Amino acid sequence: MRRPAVRSLRGRLLVGTVALLVVGLLAADVTAYLALRRFLDERVDNTIELVLDRGLARARLAGPALPTAGMEQLVPTNAYLALYDAEGDLVLARHPIQHGDSRPPVVPPVNELPAHPVTIGADPETALRVRRELLPPEQALPVEINGQVLPVTGLVVGVSLADNAATLRRLVLVQGIAGLLIVVLGVALARLVLTTGLRPLRAMADTAREIGRGDLRRRVPVGDPRTEIGTVATALNEAFDQRERSEALTRTFVADASHELRTPLSAVHGWADLYLNDGITDWDGVDEAMRRIRTESTRMGALVEQLLTLARLDAHQPLARAAVDLGRVCADVLDSLRVTAAHHRLTLAADEGVTVTGDATALRQVVQNLVGNAVRHTPPGTAVEVRVHRDDADAVLVVHDEGPGLDAPGLAHAFDRFWRADPGRAAPGGTGLGLAIVRDIIEAHGGTVALGSAPGQGLTATVRLPAAAAHQPEPGSRRSPGF
Repeated sequence: MRRPAVRSLRGRLLVGTVALLVVGLLAADVTAYLALRRFLDERVDNTIELVLDRGLARARLAGPALPTAGMEQLVPTNAYLALYDAEGDLVLARHPIQHGDSRPPVVPPVNELPAHPVTIGADPETALRVRRELLPPEQALPVEINGQVLPVTGLVVGVSLADNAATLRRLVLVQGIAGLLIVVLGVALARLVLTTGLRPLRAMADTAREIGRGDLRRRVPVGDPRTEIGTVATALNEAFDQRERSEALTRTFVADASHELRTPLSAVHGWADLYLNDGITDWDGVDEAMRRIRTESTRMGALVEQLLTLARLDAHQPLARAAVDLGRVCADVLDSLRVTAAHHRLTLAADEGVTVTGDATALRQVVQNLVGNAVRHTPPGTAVEVRVHRDDADAVLVVHDEGPGLDAPGLAHAFDRFWRADPGRAAPGGTGLGLAIVRDIIEAHGGTVALGSAPGQGLTATVRLPAAAAHQPEPGSRRSPGF
């Protein structure tokens, strides 16, 4: 059976509050009950001591013999009195006045009682708290009983505990009624406080539902940001802002990708239609159409591969982790660009032992994108220098070209997806995703990448990655010849 009131936060807080209140009341009531009972017991013991002391003193001052009536007057009416002679025989016993049909407990003989006060009887209504007093024979009290003077050497005085029991019963009754009222008032007050305190959470839930229905501009009312609810509201608003930015970036990304794919698809479609509609009448035209279709297909394949790379990076898929010699990766990339970049002067200056922990394939793509970007966007004959060295705990990769460079707005948007430089720097074959992929790969490795440039002074890309601790830099460098 479901219990929504207990499953909800409000219900759990209410139950917890009531439980704490009940436990607190029980602890206070038990403490008060035990303290009062101890006080009453001590008062009874003090009364017994007082009765014995005063009774003995007055009995010794009474003369040669104390009559029985006089002895009984020495103790209160609610007290028990028993007198014993030198042989230990009971010569006088008086029980306190009883109410109802209850019978007083049987008090053991004086010789069987301990010296300290004890409680006789299990029923609180008839129980007695008694204490004995034994006198030496020379201090025996002469008491006249039935016309005969007897020496009394043993006295037992007790006080009824009925008044104590009645007082404790009244205390329990008062505590029960007061505790019930306190719990009822506490529940009502807790419900009011929780209803008021959780109202911002209900407002958050309503706002979240509205945002889920598509109203992305709605935000949770923050209130006081120093409170817990204000902190949660601020965090939720930040999450909603991030979601809105992410969806905006996704829409832009999809639109840009569609736009980039539309151009080669249109070219492929156009050449295919031209061939199917007999617009190509010779084999040279067919060869040209196939060459164009293959070029555009290659362009689409490269774009799709880059989009898949970005999608994997956005999904934070785990990268391979192995020791990678950054200088060796750069040397391999430059070797592979020997033919395609034959009109550029490529050089490599790499220190030995600059090793990082990461994905070798992804890091190779970083170097290839940076060097390829420099080659693609600079005129033939431009020098492109690649440097690898270690700076304290960082492995540093620098790719510098002596091309036209970028202005400040260009540097601000260089890592944006599908962004391209101005037409004076742009070159055919680019997709505008290369630097975005570089940034995401480097950040996935815990590093940073930055661009530095000024118009006419070339472009410098600086990559910093955490160096592998097991590999220390060694003196010397490795240089590859210019291409």
